[in-house]
Amino acid sequence: PVPTSTTTVQRKKISAQDTFSFKNSGVESRALKDKLELKAVNDGSVSYAALEKKAELYDKLVKGELSDEEDKEKYCVDFSRKGFELEKSEQSKVDPDFGNLGAEDEGGGEIDDGHALFKTKFVGPGRTGGTINNDEHKRFVREVHEEANQAREMVSELKLRRQEQAMARREKLRQAYLRKQLEKLKAASKTEQT
Repeated sequence: PVPTSTTTVQRKKISAQDTFSFKNSGVESRALKDKLELKAVNDGSVSYAALEKKAELYDKLVKGELSDEEDKEKYCVDFSRKGFELEKSEQSKVDPDFGNLGAEDEGGGEIDDGHALFKTKFVGPGRTGGTINNDEHKRFVREVHEEANQAREMVSELKLRRQEQAMARREKLRQAYLRKQLEKLKAASKTEQT
């Protein structure tokens, strides 16, 4: 109803609001989400899932099976460290004295265990200090990057070949379909002529 001079419009009554009883929208769902995330972090499932993802990605890179979706994704695996640990474990199986840090050499207390990437220095009884050769580390990272790029190129070439094969298959099927349609039309025209 439209108010006129003779009618009165009832207005909403303003009631006293309890400001502490209202909650912002989404607060409860966010609290639940935070609680679940905290629980996942505490029981280790988040870090385990991240490690599983890294291991899967590393295996794919080693095999050269990286898909285009993962191609765009940055990998977060320290390949040089993984390679070093693998070499170190193999070396320790062959040479039982590998990693023995008790003996000093004449070069000012530095012990070179055969790897140019890591050098350890005898600091005191039961203590050693270590330094990392950044140039070697950078070289290893570059090598891994080049290998990853080569693997990506191989995967993209394989994908292109598969697409070309699929196109050829489709074209062959289309030609066969057109031949059948043409034969049907010829047969239909022969039956009409007779």
